[in-house]
Amino acid sequence: MSGTEPGTEQEILGRLQAGDQEALVTLYHANFNMVRNYVAKNNGVVEDAEDLLQDALVVLWQNLRKPDFEVTSKISTYIMAICKNLWLKQLNKGSKMLGEEVILPQMHSENPDHGKTMDMKKIHQALDELGDTCKSILQMFYFDGFDMDTIAKAMQFNNSDTAKAKKYQCFKKLEDIVKKKYSMSDFLR
Repeated sequence: MSGTEPGTEQEILGRLQAGDQEALVTLYHANFNMVRNYVAKNNGVVEDAEDLLQDALVVLWQNLRKPDFEVTSKISTYIMAICKNLWLKQLNKGSKMLGEEVILPQMHSENPDHGKTMDMKKIHQALDELGDTCKSILQMFYFDGFDMDTIAKAMQFNNSDTAKAKKYQCFKKLEDIVKKKYSMSDFLR
């Protein structure tokens, strides 16, 4: 967070360690332009920057839960370092991840029978492995087509930004389950 006072950064880190998801939203907004500019200069688009920053915030969130972990630089410097590492890995990989490649097009498609079709039973089995909150959020968004405001109200979140952050975390969990249990060929019939 460029221009923040050390006390403010410590306060945000404390909020994150206490599980305050609103602190993630604050960090997202404070760091988005920096990440977007970096990604744009390195063959990416705005959507890449959004995904990259969300991934970086998940890494920060997970690291802050480790007892020995401490941030020794400005939060923005730490977030940017994570983003650069993740972006370089993605550029080197040269392809999108299985979860995004297989799950998202079918979940968003009005006509799931175009070209390749997916075995939705496997997706539902993976959803069943998530907690009730994640399962509900993903079903409301991907299958029922609800917007973030509607999901925030239904799940009693503070606002749509919180719902969006939680949906992203839940999708990443679903993606991890899918990657561990299945290969691409398991989904296409």
